Amino acid sequence: MKRIIDFMNRTRISLYLLLAITATLLICAVCRQPAGAGDKRKATLALMMDRLKDIHYSPLELNDTLSERVYKMYLKRLDSKDFFTKDDMKQIQKLEYKIDDEIGAGTFEFYDLVNSLYTTRREQDSNFAKAYLANPINFKINENVQLDPLKMEYAKDTATLHDQWRRYLKYQVMADLVDALNKQDKVNEKKDTTVMNDEEKIAYRKDVEAQKKDTVKPKTYEQLEVAARKKVLDATRKTWLAFAKEKDQQRLSFFLNCIANSFDPHTEYFDPPDRKNFDITMSGSLQGIGAQLQEKNGNITIARVVPGSPTWKNGEIKEGDIIIKVAQATGDAVDVQGMAIDDAIQLIRGKKGTIVRLTIKKPDNSTKVVVLVRDIIQLDDTYAHDAVIEEGGKKIGYIRLPEFYTNYDGAGSHTSYGDIKQLVKELNAAGVDGIVMDLRDNGGGSLGDVVKMLGLFIPSGPMVQVKGHGDAVQVQDPKSYHTYDTGVLYRGPLVVMVNGGSASASEIFAAAIQDYKRGIIMGSLTYGKGTVQQMFDLDEFINPQYKDLTPLGSIKITLSKFYRINGGTTQKDGVTPDIPMPDAYQYLYPKEKDEDCPIISDKIQPAPYALWTNPPATSKLQNDFVQRTDNDSIFQLIHDQALEYKRRHDKTMFTLNLDEFRKEGKELTDKDKKFDVINKPLSFAQILGPDGSPAPKQVDVGNNKPSLVSGGNSYSIFAVGDEAKKMKADTSEVKTENIRLRQITRDYELYQATQVLNEMK
Repeated sequence: MKRIIDFMNRTRISLYLLLAITATLLICAVCRQPAGAGDKRKATLALMMDRLKDIHYSPLELNDTLSERVYKMYLKRLDSKDFFTKDDMKQIQKLEYKIDDEIGAGTFEFYDLVNSLYTTRREQDSNFAKAYLANPINFKINENVQLDPLKMEYAKDTATLHDQWRRYLKYQVMADLVDALNKQDKVNEKKDTTVMNDEEKIAYRKDVEAQKKDTVKPKTYEQLEVAARKKVLDATRKTWLAFAKEKDQQRLSFFLNCIANSFDPHTEYFDPPDRKNFDITMSGSLQGIGAQLQEKNGNITIARVVPGSPTWKNGEIKEGDIIIKVAQATGDAVDVQGMAIDDAIQLIRGKKGTIVRLTIKKPDNSTKVVVLVRDIIQLDDTYAHDAVIEEGGKKIGYIRLPEFYTNYDGAGSHTSYGDIKQLVKELNAAGVDGIVMDLRDNGGGSLGDVVKMLGLFIPSGPMVQVKGHGDAVQVQDPKSYHTYDTGVLYRGPLVVMVNGGSASASEIFAAAIQDYKRGIIMGSLTYGKGTVQQMFDLDEFINPQYKDLTPLGSIKITLSKFYRINGGTTQKDGVTPDIPMPDAYQYLYPKEKDEDCPIISDKIQPAPYALWTNPPATSKLQNDFVQRTDNDSIFQLIHDQALEYKRRHDKTMFTLNLDEFRKEGKELTDKDKKFDVINKPLSFAQILGPDGSPAPKQVDVGNNKPSLVSGGNSYSIFAVGDEAKKMKADTSEVKTENIRLRQITRDYELYQATQVLNEMK
């Protein structure tokens, strides 16, 4: 993507100069008075709209269409039917078609009115919850609650609105109460452990011991009901406190994002903290101390220590410790108790080599000051990993790529292209007979990386076509859209796995492999994102004399659409697999076509390209797969589970009668039992350690019926290359890697992908 950005920057220099001049004049007009909060939000809105109107792929006019989009989107995302009455809406509706005028004038009447009413209602909701949850609740009444605001009408008055709140609170308490009742019943339930395999026995014993500790003495219904109400009240209080702590910038950014999203789903406004988080996600690394935080009981608590990080190396901070104060190398310590977690994180993060001092409270209430030197933290779960699966004398290489990360600012050493290149070399060295590239749930990322990555599998040629606003198809920049590397690193059989969570760069990769007939695509229909975005820092466009208004945040804008080399598009259409496989969540994945305001789908002329010289026999592989799995009990279960999940997702009306609710819950639990086998390890799968012997603490799953799966050969899974070296050198790496490998033993779709590879030549 960065190379596309560089190209577009070069071809639009004159335009950007004009925009910068326009922005400066605009900000000068906005900021005639001393800078304040009102000036800052006017400046942010003005600069954001200036970018959108001039460089968005499909810009919108400031008219009633834009007003209507923003109006509907903002109210829907606020769940306004949960908080507003019909009288409230009469006030709000007066401004529905004036939002475009407000944007043009830099005013916020609509936002201020809705935000004021919403804040008032949230506070009333919190006070109502305190009063309602103070007394026992009658769960014998036959009444229902609707949990989907889109299926509700606006309350006719506040009394009706309060009744909606009452039902929702009652539902929350009932759900917690039922959970507690079921747990208590489970402690007293005796199960026949002789029919369990070792894994099930271990899980059962742990569950019973945990429940015994939690309920040393059986509790009465009344005690459990009181505890459930208290739990919901505490959650409601925390939700309100979190909302009350929100700064106006956070709430404003929510509204500005609705304006940006009215252009298309991927054009977004980011306030400064969100921009930092976005950059971290894209790079897979950050500069800090390596401790993941969570807000727990109002405290900033250590949730996890990242292995190899400064916190991990120091050894004095453990999971469950509470951070009380944060200080830099010099200066006073800042009390973070009661502080919003995002604000605390900003204090703790910092550049590599700088010092931060944390005052830590231990579980025994003792405190100590820990001094840490910040460093680059590699988020290992973000990066690509590989393994080898050996069956019947054949070796299959497996690569899991969670996203197409890259290194934009030099803060990290990883790029997805560089890592995949290294993994392919490792798998070649291991002598694999085929490779599975797993892009399931990979939401995309760097376009530049995916184009280069395709060059590892396909010789020189176009990989993707890109069309900008008002432009012809752009093929002038070969670095962005072509690969010229004729020395393909891997030439063997290839399967690419995708699903409804595979989007953007993942779809480019899958589409190019499919169009070149380089390999087989397996899985379910992908998301359907066929657009390219660029991030703009709004601070770069403001007159320096008004720098006290900064930071203003950033805007990610859709600048272009990409097209397949065959002239088709993934926009709204996605990529249809060559070999479809059932997916338990296939009906639940959101798709681009279902988002607010998606850009249209269209086609262009194909690019000239030559097919792979040894294409797979797609039709035969499809037919063989169907014959092999036609009566496959596991696939049928996955299909049934997908339909069941959809049915539950579509059900939004629930009973508030405790007995009926428990009865329905038991029916669902009983129904789910037949799906348990789906998530069990394959009976013939085993994990090997780096020395080739079975991994320690390998769970015996021999009771899992082999008849439930195709095949049955010894299916050995092991790490290679750098991962194997790390396992030999670091015991913590053994645990982490074995978790990854164990996931493979439970992945039936992956098993079927290896069977297809075994049939490819």
